[in-house]
Amino acid sequence: MELAKTNWPAVEQYLTDSTLLILPIGSVEQHGPNGLIGTDHLVSEALARDIGKDLNVFVAPTLAYGMSHHHLAFPGSTSVSPRTLILLVNEILSGFYRNGFRRFFFINGHGGNDSSLKAAFSEFLLDHSKARTSLANWWLLPEVMEQEKAYFGGVNGYHATCGEVAVTWHLFPDRETPIPPGQAPDPHHEWPLGPERFRALYPDGRMGSDPSLSTGEKGRVLYEIAFRVIRDKVREFGSAP
Repeated sequence: MELAKTNWPAVEQYLTDSTLLILPIGSVEQHGPNGLIGTDHLVSEALARDIGKDLNVFVAPTLAYGMSHHHLAFPGSTSVSPRTLILLVNEILSGFYRNGFRRFFFINGHGGNDSSLKAAFSEFLLDHSKARTSLANWWLLPEVMEQEKAYFGGVNGYHATCGEVAVTWHLFPDRETPIPPGQAPDPHHEWPLGPERFRALYPDGRMGSDPSLSTGEKGRVLYEIAFRVIRDKVREFGSAP
């Protein structure tokens, strides 16, 4: 159930039975020469929408922008700072808390958001003792990673991965763009990287991946695994004491 497509009396009625809210978050950043710039927020949004519909739980509008400073040398990418993301998440949660929501489950599509989200949760929970927060990074789910290993072996990579490209092709088959075979450079040990250094090390934006192996059918399987696992986590989170 999409919060943006309902009205306040319906939300007020919902809150008499449940205080659970799902919040999808991602980023706007390059995903290699054939990956969608919106990959991270598009996947988290789709998962949140489908899980919310399945469980009859409200889903907040997507936080599309994330901490993506290291991608800024690629056209189409943009970013917010860690401090901005922490403040934004804290204030959004505080507003929903004031309205009556108490349990907040984030579905995240971007690794650069992880530390800022956890910091925001820590600050928020300090002043909102009745609140509960939870976070699922869909691509790090062991069940998803196991299936990616079966499909892609050691060339799934670390950014613009075979798995995330495959999932977007499942969600948006009209955007499928094949790429010649070949693994991108493996990640260097130095991290974090500035934008120019990142592009110098990874000229086409990929990190260790070979998305020529991606297909929409593989993406469908990965998406369905993530859906089932996160749905169960949301259900458990919503019913826990």
